[in-house]
Formats: sequence, C-alpha cells, structure tokens
Amino acid sequence: MKPSSLIRKLLERRFLAVMFCVALAPAAFGQQVTFFPYVQLGDNGTFGPTDRIVIAWQTNETTPNPSAYKVEFQGPGHASSLVKPAARVVDNYLAADPTLPTIPGAYGAHSNYIAVLRDLSFDAQYQYRVTGPGMPSGGFAASFRTRKQGSVFSFAVEGDEGFLPVNPSANPAEIVDYEARIAHLIHNAAQIQLPSEPSRPEPDFILRSFMETYSC
Repeated sequence: MKPSSLIRKLLERRFLAVMFCVALAPAAFGQQVTFFPYVQLGDNGTFGPTDRIVIAWQTNETTPNPSAYKVEFQGPGHASSLVKPAARVVDNYLAADPTLPTIPGAYGAHSNYIAVLRDLSFDAQYQYRVTGPGMPSGGFAASFRTRKQGSVFSFAVEGDEGFLPVNPSANPAEIVDYEARIAHLIHNAAQIQLPSEPSRPEPDFILRSFMETYSC
C-alpha cells in the first residue's frame, strides 16, 4: 500500500472514531445531577418498631430512569442492603401560574428521585451510597444517624447571618464568612469549654432560620 493511501485510511478511521464518540456524547455526558443526594425524614411520625429515612436527589432529565440508579446502605452489625429508587417529573412550580412574573434562571422539567430506607435501628449510624449517571466516580457516599427514642434530646438553632465583611488585614483580600464560623461552632459545641459551665451535648438536630426583608 502506498504511503498516501495508508495515511488516507488512517485519517478515515480516525474521523469515524471521532464521529462515533460525538454521537455517544449526549447519552454519556448530557445528564446532570442538579441536587446531589440528601437525607429527609420522610413520613416519620410516632415511633414504631423501626425507623426509616428518605434519600432524595434530582437530575435534569425530562424522563426519569430509576433502574439506572442504585442505593446501598449499611448499619452497625447488619449486612449491606439495596433499595430501588422511585422517580417523578417535576416542573418549576411558579410556571404553573401564568399571572406570576417570569423568574430569570427558572428551569423547566427535572426528575426527582427518592429511595426509602426502611427497618432501620434507632439511634444508630448508617452509611449510604448512591450510584448511577451523573454521580461521582464510585458513587455519592455519606452517612446519617437515626432518631433517638428517649425523652431527652438536644438541638441547636442557627440564624441567618448575611453579613460577610471584607477582612481589611488580609492580602489578598478575603471575605469573613460568619455563616461558616457559626456552622463550625454548632458542630463542635460538645468540645467548647466555658468556665463554670457544664459540658454541652452534641446536638441531635439543627434548626436553620432565614430572615428576609421585603419592600412594597
């Protein structure tokens, strides 16, 4: 085979390979996870024989595909369990009322996924992992603790600290993030020692309040 014919053949094969990858790109990389998995209490009410937790996340899919995702969780002294998620399509709820003004940046239909983790032990630490399209390599992994059954618990309340001043002595310039400082103090409350004060227990849950200012 002449060199020119060989080069032409190689270029044709490279062109076909590139076109094949481009054709697959939307399916492989088009889907995004717009809200990564987080924990919800679900329909928990009065205490039953076991506890339950809901793991929720959202994607930019207009047609959900629950079979593409897998939720795995494990507690102390228990084998790993798998849960198949459910999903539904949601749209920007403000778009349902034509009398409301259009909000810049409002997005259209997305898919909400939920996985209910049942038969959980109370006051126990669990690990979970969500794998599927758009999740990090190896899956999205986190942990949670189930509810306590006792009559005594502790909690922390955080206000909306919107003041983010510039640190005048910093070079380069930096912003003082009071919100991060408050969150750090809350999560380390049990380690804070004050004179003549008893030690503080770790908060069982945290309440976050938002303060907004409106003008007419």
